[in-house]
Amino acid sequence: MSEPVEARLFLGSLLRTEWTFRGGRNRIFVLVSGSGSIRLGQHEVRLDGPAIVFLPAGETGAIVFDAGAEGGAVSAQDSLLASAMPSGALFVPVRDAIGRPILGAAITVADARRLAAMLGAIETELRNDAPGAHEAVRHHLALLLIEIWRLASPLTEVSRATPRSVVRGFAHLVELHARQHWPVAEYAQLLGVTPDRLNTAIRRATGRSPMEFINQRLAAEAMRLLDQSPLQIGEIAETLGFSDPAYFSRFFKRETGRSPRAHRLGAPARRPSASTSYAAWP
Repeated sequence: MSEPVEARLFLGSLLRTEWTFRGGRNRIFVLVSGSGSIRLGQHEVRLDGPAIVFLPAGETGAIVFDAGAEGGAVSAQDSLLASAMPSGALFVPVRDAIGRPILGAAITVADARRLAAMLGAIETELRNDAPGAHEAVRHHLALLLIEIWRLASPLTEVSRATPRSVVRGFAHLVELHARQHWPVAEYAQLLGVTPDRLNTAIRRATGRSPMEFINQRLAAEAMRLLDQSPLQIGEIAETLGFSDPAYFSRFFKRETGRSPRAHRLGAPARRPSASTSYAAWP
């Protein structure tokens, strides 16, 4: 089983350095000096350092660095990258910046060396595996994400979030934090908008309030666990953040029309829409 994050520096190798990828991880490459190329499908782009490449999960292809090239690379699973996302007003613009590939954007030598040093720090943490290494890696990744956003969108101030980005950001946060039962105001704060603005954006996009969206996402996850796991109903309630199994049963019946036990014994009367998953949003 692969590690959630992997990092490596390449320092003037006498041979070409090549990575192939099939889309399962997010990848960052920093080319401090030298050259290479990247291929996505039938599309090939020449790379000349100093430059940065960002490939979100889902991209398939290969990247090659010529002999003598210097730089570094890091790959991270979606779950780890999501946990490293900055909060507050930065969440939406950073998430939008890493939602599309960056293919060899030119950067300064100073920026390239600074980013390569961050990749080197991640490599060192992973190699030494000292206490707190996981948290240190996550914080290094957070800094990298902010740097990518800055380099991809060099703005002097945080731009106002669009309704579309608010909806996508909210759905993404619900995927991560629904089990923590956050109030809607906490989601709004992380997205850098007011609760009223969040409510308006979600209602216009889904026809539901933010809390209804959260509840349906929790109900969908409860159905999945009831259908696919051997956990007892009380254990499922605890897994989903409910301290009282009786309250979980009332919640589930309100959302689905059946008790958890009845759902397990037979086909459900109805299921929440698959659109509660953030991955389904445009």
